[in-house]
Amino acid sequence: MFRKRSTKSDLQTEYTCSIRFLDDSEPIQLSFKKDTIGQWLFDRVCEKLNLVEKDYFGLRFVDSEKQRHWLDPLKTVYKQMKGVNPMVLCFRVKFYPEDPMKLHEEITRYYLFLQLRRDLHHGRLLCSPSDAIVMAADIIQSEVGDYEPEEHPPGYIAEFKMLPKQTPKMEEQMHEIHKTMKGQVPADAEADFLKKAAAMETYGVDPHQVKDQRGDQLYLGVTYQGIMTFRGSRRTQLFKWNQIRRIAYEGKMFIVHVNISEDEDTPPKKKQQPIGYKCSTVAACKYLWRCAVEQQLFFTLSTSLNAPKIRSGGSLLSRGSKFRFSGRCQMEAYSASENIKRSEPNFPRTNSLPSVVRKHHSHDPNESKTSTLNMSVMSEPLPEARRPYNVYLARNRGEEPEVNLKQGQEAAIDVPQLNSTILDEGPTKIAPIAVPEEVMIQDKAKNVSSTPIIKINGSVPMNTSGLDTSADISYNPNQTREDDDDDEDEAKPNLDEQIQKLEEHYEKVMIEQNSTSSPATTTTTPNVKPVVKAPPKSKCAACVKVTAKLFFYSLMFAILLLAVTFFICFYTKYQHPLLTEARKQLVFLEPVKHTIDKTIDAVVKKFK
Repeated sequence: MFRKRSTKSDLQTEYTCSIRFLDDSEPIQLSFKKDTIGQWLFDRVCEKLNLVEKDYFGLRFVDSEKQRHWLDPLKTVYKQMKGVNPMVLCFRVKFYPEDPMKLHEEITRYYLFLQLRRDLHHGRLLCSPSDAIVMAADIIQSEVGDYEPEEHPPGYIAEFKMLPKQTPKMEEQMHEIHKTMKGQVPADAEADFLKKAAAMETYGVDPHQVKDQRGDQLYLGVTYQGIMTFRGSRRTQLFKWNQIRRIAYEGKMFIVHVNISEDEDTPPKKKQQPIGYKCSTVAACKYLWRCAVEQQLFFTLSTSLNAPKIRSGGSLLSRGSKFRFSGRCQMEAYSASENIKRSEPNFPRTNSLPSVVRKHHSHDPNESKTSTLNMSVMSEPLPEARRPYNVYLARNRGEEPEVNLKQGQEAAIDVPQLNSTILDEGPTKIAPIAVPEEVMIQDKAKNVSSTPIIKINGSVPMNTSGLDTSADISYNPNQTREDDDDDEDEAKPNLDEQIQKLEEHYEKVMIEQNSTSSPATTTTTPNVKPVVKAPPKSKCAACVKVTAKLFFYSLMFAILLLAVTFFICFYTKYQHPLLTEARKQLVFLEPVKHTIDKTIDAVVKKFK
């Protein structure tokens, strides 16, 4: 009744969002309208990446309350990201496949490799030091190719940041293993990395910080196996999907209903036991519930046609949350991968180390096209001013590749011409919601100089001869230097914004100096307008919403109570001292009763 209807001009307004990728290449800008759903935006990103097996990926963003969300493909982008400023989404792996080698195309396995490499670096993929060293050697082989003493001087591995706690001793061991990998093409090294990562207990775990019944902190993860918890360096619980009967949440409490055998001698007799974990906020609990339900349906359904609609979190003052599964399940994704008919697409692998040249592998010219494609296209290193994982280039069928290059950069890519932009011109009209907020420029060199807290990942540590196993491997991913979160939380300002912020900072410094200096030493300076800060945004929107709901429900209850009292007093013959006194006090409502009676009689006669 009171909802504001969208006009035609509002629906035609274009909004701009920024998409970031797994290789930390230059983000792209995509425009969408108010009625654009998430599936359309995700399809445009996959087209740019030349990705066909897209069921395992998704777009993730962080809202104004610093809570992560996966972009729902069935809802509009505008409604989901309303209030997010600037609009930044990150392309990430959403469902880690049970067997990475069942992925049909090499480009899909490469994106999964990039995601697992991030997980290893940020401490989400927990493994023993010996496994971490071997997996790091696979990364180096994929990055630079075969070891050559002339091209790889001593200490070249130290420039790679692959492990949370990377010591010189571990780098020496990586160097020795890298020497033995001569002849492996990047696809083979990445395949070895994927096989090792898939065998880890924390493979595919996106850790959620929760507390158990005793109040002890632990991490909860959801994978293709089920729901698991971690404390310290070991996995404490694993509830497989066939054990879980129901997943729900109430407020901050995440609840898993698990089948537990009553008697070990009689396994068929089982009972349900609810197990609860407390999250930090209600929004974090709802996000965990959605992730768990979606992962369960993706890995357990045989077909997505009969996917159930799930509801949870309801209470007296709330309708709760409902979830509807969209897309294909894992079995359907595997079947679709087997029916891919196109040839392997060419794509360049990014080079995260500008100072080390990638070594091209020597192959027999008579070798088959399949093994040549296995090498893909390799780009030359770019200047150090670029971010790590600095270039991404996807080649669409029948189109020339596109690259975003700055002035003075060169790219040794075997194509006739390169366009200077990675996307077409941006939208002609940008909505105010996409304008970045004003923030002061900070010296990022100070942040880089601080040593990050690192965790090495995978399984329980094992003493292996010849490898360093002295590193601490406690599973504490939230204490690692999480560049992934930084990318999602804030956008990198452009040059004009940096200049504007520097000018504002200079004006503030001049105002402070003028206010603190004595009259004798002050000199005539031009009037400088003080920078007026916008008042901070109120963060009590949720409180206002709850208060409005309480007022509405109270008003409805009062009206219902008055109607029931009126009916009892004037239309019933109950005799009670309280009712008798109420009838005497409500004599003035007799005309209202007569009016209601006449109206009822008129309606009855009309229908007769």
